[in-house]
Amino acid sequence: MRRVISILAVLLGLCAGTAGLVAWRVPHVPVLLAEGFPAAVWPAKGRFVTVPGASGQPAPVRPHGTLSAGARELFDASGGRAMLVDQGGQITGSFGPGHGPEDRFISYSMVKSLVGLLVLRAVAEGRIAGLDTPLADLIGTDAPDQTLRQALDMSGGLTATSEPVKSDGDEGYSPFSALGRMHVYGPEAALTDLWIDPARAGTFHYQSANTALLGMVLEAAYDRPLPEVLSRELWAPAGAAPAQWRQSARAEAVSAYCCLYARAEDWLRVGRYLLRNGTADAPFLPDALWQEAFLPDLPAADRATGAYRFHMRHDVLDRSGAAVQGPFAYFMGHGGQVLYIVPGADAVVVRFGEAPQLLHSTLYETLEAEGGHSQ
Repeated sequence: MRRVISILAVLLGLCAGTAGLVAWRVPHVPVLLAEGFPAAVWPAKGRFVTVPGASGQPAPVRPHGTLSAGARELFDASGGRAMLVDQGGQITGSFGPGHGPEDRFISYSMVKSLVGLLVLRAVAEGRIAGLDTPLADLIGTDAPDQTLRQALDMSGGLTATSEPVKSDGDEGYSPFSALGRMHVYGPEAALTDLWIDPARAGTFHYQSANTALLGMVLEAAYDRPLPEVLSRELWAPAGAAPAQWRQSARAEAVSAYCCLYARAEDWLRVGRYLLRNGTADAPFLPDALWQEAFLPDLPAADRATGAYRFHMRHDVLDRSGAAVQGPFAYFMGHGGQVLYIVPGADAVVVRFGEAPQLLHSTLYETLEAEGGHSQ
């Protein structure tokens, strides 16, 4: 018995020693472990900042009909939590078991697209000289050697120290990585971990650090914290209610690349606002820049394989004989959280769920069924 106790004591000592070593060499790891993976539905562990919403209480967006049978089958099969459709002002949708209109769902990387669009707005307003401005001119000489456009398209070859050579950016994420440190200490603490890989320059390489850098660019351009920039320039003008944005555990910055908690209907409002390019009196972007952002002139092969431009993904509906045709843009988050913007169908679709839902089939089944709404 004494021998067993002695062995346990040694093992516990080794564990304590290992924990102490981890806390000394990589102090952000225990913080990440304590916070855990972000919850799918609010509330969530960690620190959060409120993104102010529109003043007053807008009328709630409530479905006037349910999803078509085909769309509902896709929704149920993928563990859907919420799906709302606005096609020409007709609202349809469904919520999964245990979920409803007041639930605030996590965006994961969907919020990246909002950050990208805010950068375009800052350029349109003259706060930034142009898309080919080096990041170093905007946030200091410690910035990686790439331009604003390259960061927006994730094509500058940005790579993080400790990133596996064969990984595609975030797919090689580890709590011990540069992104892990950034998640805890904010983007400025990880600048020295970022470098440009010439072999990757000019090709798409998904790396969340690009979005973190763009968040720094926006705070410098507007001289405001990023949640205030999002609220003033897009979230509140779209009529959305307050949202919660994850704040770095040991810094004031929010994680620009992840973790905005908001209701499905507020994402629907934001999508409609962007589809209409703001209002007639106050466009969100100049018409030409809106066209370049949402309906870019892309080679058919690039669009058909899901091109990435300005922190948004682009694809096309081209099924033979289908009533709904043409290009669309979409915001994508981990696990298949999606906001579709489909100009040709005057439609916005937002979907939250446990697992990805078939991208094109969702639109075909949703927008073609009875003109996009069934009673």
